[in-house]
Amino acid sequence: MIPLLILDTTKRPDIDDMIRAHQHLGPGDATSGWMRPSRWTGDRISLVITTTKPIRCTMVIEFDLEKWGGTVDQIVATQALYVQPGRPGDRLVTTMVHERLLVEIPTREFREDWDRMFRKATVAGFRRKGLSRAEAKQAADRFMADWRQALAIRLRSD
Repeated sequence: MIPLLILDTTKRPDIDDMIRAHQHLGPGDATSGWMRPSRWTGDRISLVITTTKPIRCTMVIEFDLEKWGGTVDQIVATQALYVQPGRPGDRLVTTMVHERLLVEIPTREFREDWDRMFRKATVAGFRRKGLSRAEAKQAADRFMADWRQALAIRLRSD
């Protein structure tokens, strides 16, 4: 299942315009890439998306890996993402008819790095919950295997 991000575009009307242009003018071109905001912070990652046609627009979406690691893992697995402009409090159930943009997110070269980052963030989360280092590593490995197995079942049914 391709994840959907509803972005608060209150201060970014250019994102609203870009998505509206894509809906009315047809497909465009986009590039994307993953980066860490700082090499000193392993708990966050940013996705940079730049559209060049029909309107140039750059979005930098930052993810806290402990909270949003599963979503990032879905983006990496599906190599795609829906982006929908919104306002604070918007939910998919109330915005089903709103315009959204499907963006391809090629991740082949990033996959190995992502696996390490996801595991490290998951271990850190279990450590914060009181598990020993060894227990946290085992729990993280089990969680990631179960998570990806569930995701694979979902992906096959689409």
